[in-house]
Amino acid sequence: TNNDASVRFPSDSLAAASDNMFCATTTLYQCTDFAVSISSFSSRRTNNHNILQPPVKSINRRIAVDQVPSRAITHHKASPSGIDEWPQIAQAGVFFGSYAALALTTYPTTKLLETFSQSVIGLEKWRIYVIDSTLPILMGLVYLLGGIGHFAAAESFQDIYPPNGTWGIWYVPGSAAFHVAWTGIVELLGGAGLIYSGIRDAIGSDDDAEEENTLANFIKPICASILFLLTILVTPANIYMFTHGAVMGDMPPLDLSFHAIRFAVQVVFITLLFTLARDSFFYAWGDELD
Repeated sequence: TNNDASVRFPSDSLAAASDNMFCATTTLYQCTDFAVSISSFSSRRTNNHNILQPPVKSINRRIAVDQVPSRAITHHKASPSGIDEWPQIAQAGVFFGSYAALALTTYPTTKLLETFSQSVIGLEKWRIYVIDSTLPILMGLVYLLGGIGHFAAAESFQDIYPPNGTWGIWYVPGSAAFHVAWTGIVELLGGAGLIYSGIRDAIGSDDDAEEENTLANFIKPICASILFLLTILVTPANIYMFTHGAVMGDMPPLDLSFHAIRFAVQVVFITLLFTLARDSFFYAWGDELD
């Protein structure tokens, strides 16, 4: 163009050009945002499965992760038994089968101990040296130390508490910390009661007032009965260790031989507690009748 010539736009043409520029910019921003959303949508996957999830705001994602208990997002390898990879209906069968095996093995050991006490030792010596003194003191010490452990190593005991949904049947209200605490308290009180009653009977007393104290005479059978029931109630923790490979704290994976030994020990404990509860009750009841 010539130097004195100028290009002029009508006012309505200038407005139209501005609108077109704004629309183009807006469209470019929306396309960019859509591309970022698609990229985020494609890249977000769950930890366990390659399933696409819609993008969420970072603040919502942070809150959701913070609110999930650590036990719920902890993943373990297959247990040495491999049972945790079975269908849940089969896992439930192992759970109930473990209780059935415990009952089937405890009954004959209880009858065997009863025969041994009557035929080999004799009922009088059995009462004086076993039921009245040695057995309650020993069992009391075991459970007293176990109760202390529930608080001294609470997190380790929480590690073997089965979370809800285990075996497809385990749904118990309350946290692992709660159940570890109350079972620890019961073990402390029950163990202390057995030790007290064992020492009391071993020392003996000529105090007529103490002899007439019915509650003191029944402390031993009451504590033994409570610990007997508690041992049965906490059995799911042992089953969970077997089926899912749970361990206490930083322990290495436990071989199947450990679970066989633990099962045998549990049979012995249940047998001794049942025998102690039964015999001490009959002895205390007989003393009351006399």
